[in-house]
Amino acid sequence: MRSIHLDFVEARRAVGAAGWAMLLLGCAAMAGVVAEDILDWQPRLDAREEQLHALQAATEARRPAIAKLDDKQLASEWAKAITISSALNLPWEKLFATFEAEAERPVAVLALEPDAVKRELVLNGEARNFEAMLGYYRMLQEEPIFSDVVLHTHQVNQQDRDKPIRFRVTAGWAAKS
Repeated sequence: MRSIHLDFVEARRAVGAAGWAMLLLGCAAMAGVVAEDILDWQPRLDAREEQLHALQAATEARRPAIAKLDDKQLASEWAKAITISSALNLPWEKLFATFEAEAERPVAVLALEPDAVKRELVLNGEARNFEAMLGYYRMLQEEPIFSDVVLHTHQVNQQDRDKPIRFRVTAGWAAKS
């Protein structure tokens, strides 16, 4: 058998003029490609920057302008905010609970019109008879949430066979807790 001689390290060969010429040609080609990419990307980059500026201008145009308020306008807006806040902070639950608790009475509440700004309440109702209407009126006078309870009108509904009494009451609506 013959022995096999393996030489994994080959002796270096000297690079000739052709090798150096190929290296220089490759570097020149790579520099050309890079230069072409830079020259090709610059117009694209400029176009994208113009699009960006146009979009920013369009976005800025869509933004609502912040109104500059003078002192009178600011005071007016502040008064409106206070009015709304006070209307929301009224004891609505107590008001409705007062009428729900009296549901067993022989009186039907036809309309209830609370005015949070004036703190008034207008109530239109219908009672079976005059005594029921007066009892309901007295009950409203005794409720601590109401003040200045006034019976404005009352009339017998002659068209109904039971002849109920329709009435209208106004009351001040106290904001007590």
